[in-house]
Amino acid sequence: MIRLFGLSARTLAAVYIAFGLAALILFAAPLWVAWTQTIEAGREEILREDVQRLTEVFRRTGPDGLVAFVRERVGLQIAGERILLLTDASLHPLAGNLPAWPAGLPTQGGTDRITLELDGKPTRAVLVHATLDGGYNLLVGRDTQRFAPLETHFWYGLGAATAVLAIVGVFGSMLIRRAILARVHGIQATASAIMQGDLSHRLATGQGNDELDTLAQTINRMLEQIEHLFNGVRNVSNSIAHDLRTPLAELRSRLEELALTKPSPTETFAELDGAVADVDRVIAIFDALLRLAQIDTGMRRKGFVPLDAAAVAAEAVEFYQPAAELKGVALQFRANGPAPTSVTLRLMPNANSLIVLVENV
Repeated sequence: MIRLFGLSARTLAAVYIAFGLAALILFAAPLWVAWTQTIEAGREEILREDVQRLTEVFRRTGPDGLVAFVRERVGLQIAGERILLLTDASLHPLAGNLPAWPAGLPTQGGTDRITLELDGKPTRAVLVHATLDGGYNLLVGRDTQRFAPLETHFWYGLGAATAVLAIVGVFGSMLIRRAILARVHGIQATASAIMQGDLSHRLATGQGNDELDTLAQTINRMLEQIEHLFNGVRNVSNSIAHDLRTPLAELRSRLEELALTKPSPTETFAELDGAVADVDRVIAIFDALLRLAQIDTGMRRKGFVPLDAAAVAAEAVEFYQPAAELKGVALQFRANGPAPTSVTLRLMPNANSLIVLVENV
């Protein structure tokens, strides 16, 4: 499998899903804690209010009145108020919907959470116990599973969001990877064509201005510069070959003529002097090439003469003025005075080439 920057589609999906799950947890965890605390606090507050109301009924009407009131409340079957129990001092049930005092529940007043048998099935409940005058015990409670459907829906929704996030993460990462790899394959194809010698290839750029387009534009500018430099090197190579061919051809001709004609010593020495001159011309060309290499590397630090760059620019403008007029281009030169520089001028023998290094004084 082709990998991009060391990341496979599976890794991209895993990273995307991990960030999504982290976002879901950061959202759901505080919500769940707030929900739980709010429901628990609200449930206990309602139970304490019920205990206070029943205690007030006990104070006004006595034990018999509270027994009648509890039986009436149990008969109404009010939703969420399923647990009521009134016992005497010996925990014998007097009224309520519990057959007996829950096992394991302490007799002192307070709030407890236990699992008890209710309607033939175990039920998790929160109970508030109060001790009334005369040793009577009042127990008020509610089923903690009242809001279980809402909690189940919450977890189902969270699970569905996780599943959707996973699916989107997998397919999204694959689409993103495919789009990026398509651009990378374009870069690889262009690089392969350039390595095979075709410098005219360029990377395709889109209408947008994303990072890949910026990279493609930068690479295209680099390729244009490389092509320009390569063409310059090719032209220089052609010029050097032409400049070397002339003195070498003359040198061969002289030596061949000496070998065939075998002239007098005077003519022979004259031809040898010419051959030496031809060799000097070849050496001069190679010296010029060495100077060019020194100029390119910045090692050239001598052989400079003063020159007015403004005058040179003026001559260049004057030289190209007719060509500019033919193409309808306005070519002008303006100078605020002389621009002295330090340059070195070298004329290559038997060549119409002028090597100029310009350096500010």
